[in-house]
Amino acid sequence: MNRIFGLTALLGFIISLVVHISALLGIDVLTGFPYVWLLHLGIFVLFVPFVFSSRKTLGAKPTLTEIRAAFPTWVVVLGVCICAYAVLNFALFMLATAGGSPSIQDGKYLLLNHGKFVRELTSGEYAAFRINEVRGFSGHWLVFYFVPFAYFAFRKKPTLPQ
Repeated sequence: MNRIFGLTALLGFIISLVVHISALLGIDVLTGFPYVWLLHLGIFVLFVPFVFSSRKTLGAKPTLTEIRAAFPTWVVVLGVCICAYAVLNFALFMLATAGGSPSIQDGKYLLLNHGKFVRELTSGEYAAFRINEVRGFSGHWLVFYFVPFAYFAFRKKPTLPQ
């Protein structure tokens, strides 16, 4: 079962990476593939078993030293880099969105902040905001797919005392 979770998490990570790179390149993934938001659901499908399994094997609140010891060094380094990138990506995403999200109401392109009008957008701005929105979310998807992938695929099995 761990192998299935690990491979599924890897697939989610790869798809998230493709979506993220596409958004960075200015490609509107939503127009061609509106179901991209289903990647949100995939996170929960994988993260819940990861949490329960990790509490069993690593303990309820493992220390950083225990986490570090449970994985190969390269996995830890890659995980830290992905997390740091996600934080930076989120900060840039928030700056670029001005705290709002694009919407269409009555045929007008709008920027809304929690349902409140911020300003009207041109069609080009609307498209750019949508692409940026996907970029912002996909940066987080990278973390939430990598963590269960790393756990199910690379966690060192405890050795039995001899």
